[in-house]
Amino acid sequence: MSEIAEQPSPVVVRGSTLRTQVRNAIEDLIVYGTLSPGEHVVEGALAERLGVSRQPVRESLQMLAGAGFINLVPGRGAFVHRPTPREVMEVFHVRAVLEADSAALAARSIEPVVLDQLSEIVANGTRLAADRGSTESADGDSRTLLELNTTFHDLITAAGGNRVSRRILDDLERRIAWFLATIIAGRAASSWSEHASILEALCAGDAQEASERTRAHILRSLELIEFAI
Repeated sequence: MSEIAEQPSPVVVRGSTLRTQVRNAIEDLIVYGTLSPGEHVVEGALAERLGVSRQPVRESLQMLAGAGFINLVPGRGAFVHRPTPREVMEVFHVRAVLEADSAALAARSIEPVVLDQLSEIVANGTRLAADRGSTESADGDSRTLLELNTTFHDLITAAGGNRVSRRILDDLERRIAWFLATIIAGRAASSWSEHASILEALCAGDAQEASERTRAHILRSLELIEFAI
């Protein structure tokens, strides 16, 4: 994940939700590649980096272990989890089923204002993907592209109206972003072309095409991620 390996350290603001903020900050370091798969996570160094004590860092690492981002090895410490091809496959197969169904549902009832939002996202993503190789801010662009991708898919899921699908996909969202970060450099241009194709089907109200294009788009990403891991 070296393409986006030099993200700035997240800022942790002290307050009643410090533990949650620390957890999210560490998760960001993992998702966006500053902490690489297999890397040893040293509590003291991480606490100093985030400007907090060791206690919330220790508690956050335990929570992240439960979420599958950290491996806690007795006698050795914490290590960033290294996803296996099977893990990625399972997440993306579930994602493909739920998002394809959501796209079909959305095509039947999506509001014009949501289509406008999706259109703007596709335009921004396409522009950033095209400009990415010629700018000095490729790392920041990678993060923005991942965030735009997440918002695009979230809007369609929400428009589909299936609350169970939305809840499951919300739970998987950060793992999906983590896996996608491994291929963002080579996938961005084709991914946004596929997003445009999905949007075209939604604008046409074609449920079958919206579903099929969404499923194909997600499984194409899966093929590339499995190759990258």
